[in-house]
Amino acid sequence: MDLVYENSDFIRSTTSSIDKRSRYKGQKTPKKEVALHKWAKVLLIVLSVCLVIALGGVCTLAVLLAHATHFNVSDQDNNATDYKEQFDTLHSQHEETLRKLNRLNPSTGCALCAVHWIHSGGKCYYFSTVKMNWTQSRDHCVSLGGHLVIINSQAEQDFLTSKVKVTHWIGLNDLETEGHWVWVNNQPLNDSVEFWIKRENGVREPDNWTKDHPAGEDCASLGHAAGETDFWTDAFCFQKKNFVCEAAAAV
Repeated sequence: MDLVYENSDFIRSTTSSIDKRSRYKGQKTPKKEVALHKWAKVLLIVLSVCLVIALGGVCTLAVLLAHATHFNVSDQDNNATDYKEQFDTLHSQHEETLRKLNRLNPSTGCALCAVHWIHSGGKCYYFSTVKMNWTQSRDHCVSLGGHLVIINSQAEQDFLTSKVKVTHWIGLNDLETEGHWVWVNNQPLNDSVEFWIKRENGVREPDNWTKDHPAGEDCASLGHAAGETDFWTDAFCFQKKNFVCEAAAAV
């Protein structure tokens, strides 16, 4: 009987120990699971932060690339503008150099005409870019070192008319005596070298038109306001026109 009681006590003791271990074991499992969840959350947060930083870096690189591309395009545009301006400047200098070379005397290498004057047939000609009346034109030519052009030949007439598209004053007038045409050097007009307009109806220049002004037309010009420039017309001296100056070429 004592043996039976002893075995029963042993079984109860063993069972109690097993139950205790089971309880202890059951209590430790939830703690590990909680720790695992915490680490998963931390890792997820870290990955999220890294992803945000990575996205920010990509966006920053994209912005920098866009700015770099914009600057490159702007630089290219500026360079293209600079090259065009440089080309235009060089082209102008080239043309001016050619004009200067054309004015040089082949034998001496010296300039035959001043700047903005054109050499032809041993003379220099200046074609104005402004308009003045006949008296002002005459005086302006003198201030430039020349005089209003005096036309002495068909070749000279052809040269002048090839250079003008609108009417220009020339150095011929009959201001002192009506019908007595003289050049600005006081030499009378040579009837064998004159280029007055001859119209089909027989009416020709000079006609001293007085309808618009009683004093009449006392100054000569290449062509008239209608645009024809191959011949001479008499005109009112107070009208403003372009003009042609003449000076002797250097020798």
